[in-house]
Amino acid sequence: MRWRRRGRGAAEAAIARIEAAVGLDGPGRAVETALARPVQLLGRPAQTVRDALHGKWLGHPLHPILATLPVGTWTLAFGLDLLAAAGLLRDRQANQAADLALKAGAAGAVVAAAAGLADWQYTEGRNRRLGTVHGLTNSAALALTLASLSLRKRGRRGQGRAISALGWACMMAGGYLGGHLVYRRRVGVDQADRSREPRDFVPVLPLAALEEDRPRRVDVHDAVQRREVGVVLVRHRGAVHAMGARCAHQGGPLDQGWVLDGALVCPWHGSRFCLRTAQPMSGPATSPQPRYQTRIRDGQVEIRREQEPGDEVVTAADVPHAVEAGRPETGPKADEVLFEHHQMLRALFRRIAATPREDPARRDLLRTLASELEIHEYVEDHIFYPAVRPVSEDVATAHAEHRQLSDLLAMTLKLSTSSSEFDEHLRALHAAVEHHAGSEERSMFIEAQRLGDARLRELGRALEAMLEDQRVSRFRRGYRDLKIRLLEGV
Repeated sequence: MRWRRRGRGAAEAAIARIEAAVGLDGPGRAVETALARPVQLLGRPAQTVRDALHGKWLGHPLHPILATLPVGTWTLAFGLDLLAAAGLLRDRQANQAADLALKAGAAGAVVAAAAGLADWQYTEGRNRRLGTVHGLTNSAALALTLASLSLRKRGRRGQGRAISALGWACMMAGGYLGGHLVYRRRVGVDQADRSREPRDFVPVLPLAALEEDRPRRVDVHDAVQRREVGVVLVRHRGAVHAMGARCAHQGGPLDQGWVLDGALVCPWHGSRFCLRTAQPMSGPATSPQPRYQTRIRDGQVEIRREQEPGDEVVTAADVPHAVEAGRPETGPKADEVLFEHHQMLRALFRRIAATPREDPARRDLLRTLASELEIHEYVEDHIFYPAVRPVSEDVATAHAEHRQLSDLLAMTLKLSTSSSEFDEHLRALHAAVEHHAGSEERSMFIEAQRLGDARLRELGRALEAMLEDQRVSRFRRGYRDLKIRLLEGV
């Protein structure tokens, strides 16, 4: 474990030195200028090619997809060479397969490099420096692969294998730098603000305050994320258009851009977004901007977020109308049944914490807690969550919290109840349960009231029946006990 930490620290230190290497800026600007000249000279045809390399037609950057070809084929060739060198593969077909994989990867690497250069020229500072070394490392991998193919063709297969192995190592190093650019530095990642607010039309600005073709930023409040969301408004040829103010490419301020040919231009890298559809008309951006519907009421511009495909957003129009039964329903509502179970879980945590460490009852209480947590997750997943999904957006998060609880419980069950480590894990599990229960009580239970009392009491009866069945059924009790014993012993 220590050597892993040292290796990771050394890699991050090397990356930091690359990002701080200002000596790379001059050559980088020269290459950028050289790449920009053909587009400037040839105009639209060259721009079309550049947009294709960005991946505008695909909807996200093309370079990562193309990079998988050399990674996969060169790794295949590396594996075949290792087996052949170890004497496990001796037939001619294995050598031919390795050579073919190297050739296919080399062809893919050339195309991937072209797409990478198209994206790289729109980076700056530390991202550009790291991208430069990333490109040089992968170019070295390509050069070594071509040298290996030349050696293999002349019958010097042993030397060719060694050279291609070195090329494979360079490719992996370049891939690590590329991963850092994407996952740490967020290069190529959609950076638009995709808040779901506002869900219904809200006034944001007097129409008289909008000048023709002059972008204007307004902010709307997102109560869930507790922040302001920027929206850019543009009045163009009698219509008012609205899209996210943060450019999807690298977060440029679209409200500081300008209108050209029916599109809003980002001032940082020149991405053009159609005012009507918010789709990119030219790169480097590949993702559309968040789009807002607009209308004019009493001289005010009102906007509403146009939700994206796949969004599970609850608005007033989506909430089903509750139909109350003719006679009053009796029994507790679903949220009341679940709140009572939350209280039982809280009491179990208090009892475990108050029980002496060496008391065997502590383990028995922990097993009871584990069983009740399992029951709680089961009844929520099968009855409550499907019912409240039409009125609450918290179901997906609640499922994720169930997984977190399950993982923490598994770790806690493996520990001796007399150890200090157990107490630490028990506190963490208690905090996780409290967070989950509190989130439901503060949000989901309140939103569930939209279903109406009759429906909530119907769900309450179903929950009580399932809770009873889970506790009295010998099969279900046996299954939970076996699962708990396995987790304790693994």
